[in-house]
Amino acid sequence: MKRTLYITIILFVLAMLSPSLLRGQEIITSEPVRYHDTTWYDKGFDLYIGGGAFFANKQNALYYNGSSLNECNLDYIFSNQYWYEEIQREVSNQYNSVSITDEISYREEDLDWNVRYKIKTMLHLGARYKFGHNWGLSLSYSFCRLTTSSRFLLDYTSVSGNLVDAPVMEIHGKEDRSMIDLSASYLISQLNPIAKPFVEVGAQFNFCKAKILEAAIGDRTWTMLDPYNGEHYVPGAQMTTYDVVYGGAGYGISFAAGLKIVVNKSVSIDPTFYGCMASYGIKPLQERAFNFNYGVVVRLVVNDFFLGRNR
Repeated sequence: MKRTLYITIILFVLAMLSPSLLRGQEIITSEPVRYHDTTWYDKGFDLYIGGGAFFANKQNALYYNGSSLNECNLDYIFSNQYWYEEIQREVSNQYNSVSITDEISYREEDLDWNVRYKIKTMLHLGARYKFGHNWGLSLSYSFCRLTTSSRFLLDYTSVSGNLVDAPVMEIHGKEDRSMIDLSASYLISQLNPIAKPFVEVGAQFNFCKAKILEAAIGDRTWTMLDPYNGEHYVPGAQMTTYDVVYGGAGYGISFAAGLKIVVNKSVSIDPTFYGCMASYGIKPLQERAFNFNYGVVVRLVVNDFFLGRNR
């Protein structure tokens, strides 16, 4: 009787365990569950703001060296009789060896042919729509105010006809540069849930405007950006000044590469290298060649700002 009871209990336990064993076998033999990255939303909009350093190509900086090959140059000042007489007085006041009757001039070969833009901060704004884990389309706007500083030599001949040492004068330039980039982006999201490399490639549309181009001679400055729109300057005359735009639109291609460092599901910090090969509206040396410019920025990205998806 006891043996029969033991056998019945064993059979009951085996019957209870059999479905579990079979289910376990199914789990072992079935396809493994794939890991889904939940640290960053895959679809929706990103908005970002950033800043960094911009390195402009020195070729365009030649626009600000005063050469007669540029549309705005030192000839604009020296060819005006009244400004020329003011320059003579200013130089003779600054240098005892110069007489007010001495002839003042400059030579093209003595201009700065290696003038460069100073490194400046770039403001970066943008939005990106993500179609899935990897691909997206972004539209960004960047702004940078560039400055240059160069030198040129003043030649003058004394009343005795002897050429004496040439004083060193300065030319200052300032330029506003705006860039709009429409780019396709690719995010490598499968490698790591926290650090995600990305690349962007697209088209650039830009606009440049020369804000300042002036020669500093002695304690005074003279602008080379014609504010009278071609009219000849006459002292004491009531002359109309114009906001003449020197510069214009340009185009090119742009690219970016960086690393998305995920803070949480909605925020990331993206160190980014930005570069472009573009033609700009200013025409250094009467040319409009393509050249390479680049910058290093850090973006603060807010994810799923619009049309966010709850998961």
